[in-house]
Amino acid sequence: MAKLLCALLLCAASLPAQIVEGTVTNSVTGAGISGIKVNLMQYGDTWYSATTGAQGGFLFDHVQNGVYHATYDSPDYWWERPAGPNQQFQVTAGTPVTLEARMTPLAQLSGRVVDGRGKPVPHAQLIISGPRMVMTSYADPQGKFDMHDNLMHRNLLPDAYTLSAAPPPGFAPPDPEPGAASPSNWIRTWFPGVATEREASKIVLPPGGNVSDLEIKLLSATAHSLRGVLLDPDGKPVPKTKVTVQGDLGIQTADSDTKGAFAFPAMVDGQWFVSAEVTAPGVRLRGTQWIEISRRDLEMPALLLKAPFLVHGHMLIETPQGVPPPAARAPVFLLSRSYRAGFDSPEDYQNLSVFADADGKFSLGPLYPDTYELDGMAPSGYYLDSVRLGPTELSAPAVEFLSASLPLTLIFKTNGGRVRGTASDCDSGQVYLVPQDPARRWPLAILEARCDSQNRFEFDSARPGEYYVVAFTGYIPPPWRPTTFDGSLLLQAAKVTLRAGETSDADLRAIPPPPH
Repeated sequence: MAKLLCALLLCAASLPAQIVEGTVTNSVTGAGISGIKVNLMQYGDTWYSATTGAQGGFLFDHVQNGVYHATYDSPDYWWERPAGPNQQFQVTAGTPVTLEARMTPLAQLSGRVVDGRGKPVPHAQLIISGPRMVMTSYADPQGKFDMHDNLMHRNLLPDAYTLSAAPPPGFAPPDPEPGAASPSNWIRTWFPGVATEREASKIVLPPGGNVSDLEIKLLSATAHSLRGVLLDPDGKPVPKTKVTVQGDLGIQTADSDTKGAFAFPAMVDGQWFVSAEVTAPGVRLRGTQWIEISRRDLEMPALLLKAPFLVHGHMLIETPQGVPPPAARAPVFLLSRSYRAGFDSPEDYQNLSVFADADGKFSLGPLYPDTYELDGMAPSGYYLDSVRLGPTELSAPAVEFLSASLPLTLIFKTNGGRVRGTASDCDSGQVYLVPQDPARRWPLAILEARCDSQNRFEFDSARPGEYYVVAFTGYIPPPWRPTTFDGSLLLQAAKVTLRAGETSDADLRAIPPPPH
């Protein structure tokens, strides 16, 4: 018995190791790159990781049999995922796999923001926009900036960009011009010093390029006054309270006077979000309004402070006769227009995500008057058929909640249409089913699936109707999830018609994901 066990061990030791090895090189110079993190993945999950050595080489041994794809990560280089079947490879015992990857050096962009007098603008807001990314950053106390992709913790992709700057909150307006009839204030300014993005010059960053000492000098424009009055829920003036105005050009604040009146004497044209808050016993009162200033002074309607309220709702799940409703209830949550615009903190919305109870009932809040976007997930095997506010069926993915007077009803149905297909080059990426009718593009009605290792995907239940099918190459990590799809994406999509209880086929080619 001992001899047999020894023989088995010797036999196992003599089996060839399952090896995956390769090299990562610079796409510009051809030299090997050290310090690149290499991951072997299946279905978006990392199974093995290694780091390249001095000559760009890497080695995985004793890799389990299976179908894998590799990813390559670095803060200084960009790996462009290749298209075609070479993205995936089979690992089989005794057959080494050799991989090669080419990575492009990322670029650097730095400079400073100054005002019209040439003085630094501390903490100026900067927005850089390119074909594959949009990013916000801020200058330091000396007005200097060094742009990085903070989300991915890397330098910038080689590309052509527009860059704009805006003053920080409370930044002093320009000195008045002698004899000027109206005040002025700083506006968002695009490089090299223009007032609109259409006039902006592209900043071209080549692979490994370093554009430094770039300067943006803020422009100014004629400003107008914004006046209003802050009232409590009983219509009485609220004195000595901070009122905030937020927009693309940043934040301004003013205090109401003893009669509740407030004024912003130098507001430039644009859309602005006006808000104020006070804390009463046991409750936080809040007033908000969206206003637009366009070439004139504005006396806005009274800013009325209101107490928060709950929106009560019902998740109505229609099931076939004799079939019980699903035990697991799907989540429901709301995002306000002001939150989408970045004017509210996530803490304000910690209670705006709930699960319905066993009877399908739920309550969302506390809410303040605003326009909200409804999102969540349908129960497995069901689809969102309609959304009602009181007796009225809503026809757009935005709901204006002014009070708790009307209940929200979500109606889910089963026996929807199914879609099966393949998306070549998907490589475990995401596939989206998007209603062709823009009015039907509720986030709850945009369905997501994942390609398997054979590039196949399936949607098991969707509302009957006309759809686009869009597939993106490669796995995109959460929390990214597109809820709007522009024309360029949909032009590359497949079209499919879904009928109740029937399965439709859709075959398409995956495309690179949009910026996120």
